[in-house]
Amino acid sequence: MDATSLDATVKTSLTLVRAKLEKALRIATAAEVCSVSGRTRKAIEVARGLDEIVSEVNTLLNTTNIISRLGQS
Repeated sequence: MDATSLDATVKTSLTLVRAKLEKALRIATAAEVCSVSGRTRKAIEVARGLDEIVSEVNTLLNTTNIISRLGQS
């Protein structure tokens, strides 16, 4: 993989990370609103929607780090 392809891949991955984190923020905000309004069980249910996003972001960041290291070697 050449440097241009590596850069494009990293940029794409980071764009995906940002998009997923924006979605996670919306979910966390909704969970917080539920919690503040006394709907604790609903807050927990909504917050569970973060599990998959957090996992995906972690995977994307790990992949981006590996790709970045490939570009340095």
